[in-house]
Amino acid sequence: MIAGAGVLVALGLAVALVAVLQGGDDGGGGSADASSPAASVTATGLSAGQAEAHAVATRVAMAPQDWGAGYAKSEDYEADPADESHVTSGCEWVTRASRAGTLASVYRGVYYESSGNSSSTEVRVFTDAATAESYMRDVEANTHRCPSQHSGKSRWTGIREATAPSVTGFDEVVAEEGTQSADSEGKKTDFRYVYFTGRVGNTVLITIALDEPANAAALNKRGKDTLQELQQRLEAASTTAQQ
Repeated sequence: MIAGAGVLVALGLAVALVAVLQGGDDGGGGSADASSPAASVTATGLSAGQAEAHAVATRVAMAPQDWGAGYAKSEDYEADPADESHVTSGCEWVTRASRAGTLASVYRGVYYESSGNSSSTEVRVFTDAATAESYMRDVEANTHRCPSQHSGKSRWTGIREATAPSVTGFDEVVAEEGTQSADSEGKKTDFRYVYFTGRVGNTVLITIALDEPANAAALNKRGKDTLQELQQRLEAASTTAQQ
């Protein structure tokens, strides 16, 4: 759920707009050979590679102040690590532990206080580009699996592949759009959402935004601008990590 202006809105469906994201339990297992330098364990219990990836992910995922004035933390603000989303053959939206080769996964959700409209960002760092590409293919498969999806009493309809936003610095970008038609209590709703996922090498950047149907144009721009902002933040964070 996302809390906004005293209203709880179940967003779900893709990675981020969801209360069920309580965090994965594997923290990116199986990422490095135990004999390699990257596998040395830090004081946090993470390998050096995991610790570096986590530092980057936490710097890139956006906090309320990064969105600007008027934004606040959602009720389920952060998942670290964050589970992956999956749509079953029965069209049910569920979460599952992150795949092997995940070094870090951080999700953060916010809402605009004056309207309650929600947005989120997520950063997933993998051991290599091939694993990141496999994640992207699963995102596409989730979109195409069912035009209507559910989780508990929540419902989403009109789910389809959307035109990818025009952003720079990505190896690939995929997009989804649809409508939240019922909230977690089964109450009828009519909110549009956009779900943009971009890959930069071994890192996947995700943003999801929700708004009233009348604000569809602004919703797409918000999603596009946020994805580009994530790319810029990743570039800056990666440069810092290499210094």
